[in-house]
Amino acid sequence: MTQPIQATLIGAGARGMNSYAPYALAHPEQLQFVAVAEPDAERRARFAELHQIPAENQFETWKPLLEKPQYGQAALICTQDQMHTEPALAALKAGYDVLLEKPMAPTAEECRLLANTAEELGRQLHICHVLRYTEHFTQLKNVIDSGVLGDVINLSHRENVTWWHMAHSFVRGNWRNTAESAPMILAKCCHDLDILIWLLDDRPEILNSVGGLRHYRPENAPTGAPKRCLDGCAAADSCRYYTPFIYIENTPIWRDMAATSTGFDRWAIENHLKNPQLIKFLANFKEDLKLITEYRGWPGSTITNDATPENVLAALQEGPYGRCVYHCDNDVVDHQVVSMQFEAGTSVTLTMQGHSHLEGRTTRIEGTKGTLLAQFGLGGSWLEIHEHFSDKTTKIDTSPTDRSGHGGGDARLMAAFVKALQANDESAALTTARTSLESHLMAFAAEEARLEQKVVQMKDFR
Repeated sequence: MTQPIQATLIGAGARGMNSYAPYALAHPEQLQFVAVAEPDAERRARFAELHQIPAENQFETWKPLLEKPQYGQAALICTQDQMHTEPALAALKAGYDVLLEKPMAPTAEECRLLANTAEELGRQLHICHVLRYTEHFTQLKNVIDSGVLGDVINLSHRENVTWWHMAHSFVRGNWRNTAESAPMILAKCCHDLDILIWLLDDRPEILNSVGGLRHYRPENAPTGAPKRCLDGCAAADSCRYYTPFIYIENTPIWRDMAATSTGFDRWAIENHLKNPQLIKFLANFKEDLKLITEYRGWPGSTITNDATPENVLAALQEGPYGRCVYHCDNDVVDHQVVSMQFEAGTSVTLTMQGHSHLEGRTTRIEGTKGTLLAQFGLGGSWLEIHEHFSDKTTKIDTSPTDRSGHGGGDARLMAAFVKALQANDESAALTTARTSLESHLMAFAAEEARLEQKVVQMKDFR
C-alpha cells in the first residue's frame, strides 16, 4: 500500500487552510500535513488542531521550519504574493517538492529564477493554476480539441469581477496596491492567461493593453463620506459598498449564487433572501441549509478568523475592510483589456473589469465550423455550441459536482499534485512551472504595454 505524502504548510491563510489543506482531511491515505508555519497564532493553532500537528512542528515563520531536517516530501507555499520567492527557493533547496500559490512571484526575474531553480535541482514545482482542473474548462478544451468548432479564428475571454469582490479584494483588501502585492493583471488574471495558452495549445506572439483605475477614487465619494463606513456615513442606506450590506447581510454573494445556481440550491438561496426565517426553520431538518443560515465563509472569513456577525462587525469598525472604498490606498486598475495575436494566427482578447453584476468568467470562441459560448459562474457553469452547417445547438452543464473552490478545481489540483509526487513524475499533473512561467510573462508584458502605451513582442520577455 502506498504511504501518504507527508507535507508542510507555509502560510495557513484562506487559500492554504481552507482551499488546499482540506484535501488531506478528506484523503488521509494520500496526504498528511506534519508541520506548519504561520505568523497568526490563532490560525496556526487552528490548523495544527485540525491536522494533529505536534507543538514542536509548529512555527511562527518559515525559516526555522526549513532549517530543520526535512518534514516529508512536499511543501505548500501559500503566503502573500510578495512573500513567495524566498520560502519557495528555500524549500526547493531543502529538498521539498513544492506547490506554490499563484502568482509565482511579483517580478518576471523572480518567476524565471523559481522555474530555473526547480529544474536545476530536479525538484517538482507546481503552480496553483486551478482552472485547468475544473470540469468547465476541461470540457471546453475537449470541445476545441474535438474539431467541432473547426480552426479557432477568434477567442474572447472575460474575467468579470463583481463590484463587491473588486471592493473587497482590490480596493480594501490585500491586492489593492501594486507595490504591496502585484499588478492586477498578474494577481487576478494569471489564471486566465494560463487558460488561454492551455485551451489553444499555443502562445502569443504580440500583445498590447489598455486600462486604468477609473471609479474607486476620492473624487467619486458621496458628499461628506467619512473615511470609514461605520463612522456615520449619510449614504449608508443607498451605497452598495456599505460594509454591513456586503459582510454581515452577505446579500451580494447570495444574489450572485442564486443567479447561477439551479434546482434546490437556487430555491433555498432565493428564499433566504426573501424569507430568511423560513430557511432558518427548515435548517433544523436539513443540515445543508446551515451552510446558508450560519454562513461563515468568504469574504467575511478573510477579515476575521471566526466570521460570526459580532466578530465581523468588530473587524469592520477597526480593520482595513471597514474603509470607504473611495478613501483607500488602492492603485490597481478596475478595468483592463489585453489584445493578443497568437503564433498560429488566432486573435485573442482578455477583458478584466471590476464592475460586474455577476461574478464569473465568460468565453466566446469563433471557429470556422462553429461558435462556442460559455459561462463559469459562482453557482453553476455551462457551454453552448452552435454548429454552422447543421444549425445544431448543444448545451452542456459544466457545473461542479462537489463544493470545493473554483468549480471543483481546488480538490482536483491537490489530487494531481499528490499523484505527481507519488509517481515522481511532474507530467502526471496538467502543467509545469515552465509552462506557468509563460502566463506570468504575458501578464508582465501586458502591464508594460499598458503603462508605456506600446505593442510588445513576446519574444522579448522569454
